[in-house]
Amino acid sequence: MAPFDWQGLWTPDIHPLEVMFRATAVYLFAQLVLRLSGRKEFGRSSTFDIVLLLIISVCLRKSIVADDDSLSTAFLALGTLAAWDRFFSWLAMRSHKAALVLEGPPVELVREGRINETNLRKSLMSREELLSRLREHGTESIRKVRLAYLEPDGKVTFLMKKDGEGASVQ
Repeated sequence: MAPFDWQGLWTPDIHPLEVMFRATAVYLFAQLVLRLSGRKEFGRSSTFDIVLLLIISVCLRKSIVADDDSLSTAFLALGTLAAWDRFFSWLAMRSHKAALVLEGPPVELVREGRINETNLRKSLMSREELLSRLREHGTESIRKVRLAYLEPDGKVTFLMKKDGEGASVQ
């Protein structure tokens, strides 16, 4: 058995600024790809989603830290990713315009009991999936829905008509 290499555990093989640059580039590219893939995909967590996230992390590891196995490099890369995530969260909180760019606006799917087929298609959501999400809220009737939005986090928000409001036929 080889002796424990305390120095090798902490000594980085690549320059810290390169690690920060790599982590930044990968973070921004991953955000872009995930944003373009469609937000509804992250409103539910299936085993496919979990496996995909694990595969993504394996694929991107070498892009961030190359062949450097030191803890210093791992900590610096993780810290850089966390700092960017915190910065963009702060920016979205401080600026409505930044939030729209970073997170996107909610997308109206239903208005007064009528499904907006155009927005449904743009959101890559089927009518059946919309109705499935409606059933999760305790009703099967789209006519009872005043407004429904696909939120930036992938969830669907339903605002129901009050009792006594006219129900339009769909």
